Amino acid sequence: MIDTITFDLWNTLIHTSPQDNLKYKNKRIEGFFSVLNKTGRNVSREEIEKAYDKSFEIYRPIQDRNEDISTREQVQIILECLGNPEFKDLTEEVLGELEKVLSNAIFSDLPNLVEGSEETLSYLDKKNYKIGLICNTGRTPGKVLREVLRRRNIIQFFRVLTFSDELKIRKPNPEIFLHTLKSLNTSPTTALHIGDELGSDILGAKRSGMQAGWISPDRDKLLPDFQSGMKPDFVLPDLVSLKNILGREKSA
Repeated sequence: MIDTITFDLWNTLIHTSPQDNLKYKNKRIEGFFSVLNKTGRNVSREEIEKAYDKSFEIYRPIQDRNEDISTREQVQIILECLGNPEFKDLTEEVLGELEKVLSNAIFSDLPNLVEGSEETLSYLDKKNYKIGLICNTGRTPGKVLREVLRRRNIIQFFRVLTFSDELKIRKPNPEIFLHTLKSLNTSPTTALHIGDELGSDILGAKRSGMQAGWISPDRDKLLPDFQSGMKPDFVLPDLVSLKNILGREKSA
C-alpha cells in the first residue's frame, strides 16, 4: 500500500520553458556584466555570455556523473571561463553578489504552477500521504527554490525537500531517492515517485525500489519503446489523474 509520494519539481509541479530559461540566462548575464564592471574590470556582455555558455562544458560532465555543485562553484567556473587573471582575486563581497545574480534570476519572472499542482498536493495532504520533493537543481539552488515554493503557496504540503545542489547527488542516482525516503521514515516498497523525465525520475525511482509514475500529457500518442529500467508503473496525462491511480491501488 502506497503511503508516500515524492515529486519532481520542473514541469511536474512548476512549469518552465526554453523561453523562460533564455530569459533567466539573459538576466544573469546582465547581472554579471553590471557587477564585474563596477569593480573597474572591463568586460563585455558578449565575453560574459561566451563564458556562461562555455561553463556548461565543465558543469555538464559533473551532472552526467549524477553529481552536483554549489552556486558559488558555478560562479567560479564562469569566472575561469572568462580567461582573465584579473577575475581570480575578486573580494568575497563581489563573489557574493555574483552568487545572488546567478541564484535569484528566477524572481524576475516567477514560474507558474503546473495545472492541478495545488489541488493534487492538497488532496494528498488531506489523505495523510507523506509528501516529498526530489529536485535536480541547475542555476537556481535549493535555498531559492524553497522561496519559489513558498511564494506559490505549496511549500506547506511537503515534509521533506531534497535538492541536488545541497546533497551533491543528482537523479537518477538512487541515493537521492533513498535519502529522501529515509528522511520521510518510509520504505521504497510503499513509495511512489512522480516526474516527467524518464532518464532521471523514472529510472532513478525504479533503481531505488520505488514505484514510478510518468507525467506525459501526450500519452494518447504512441508510447515510446521504453529503455531498460525506464518503464513506469503508471502513465499520467496530468497530475489530477493521480487521485484515480491511488484510488485503484487502495481498492486492489
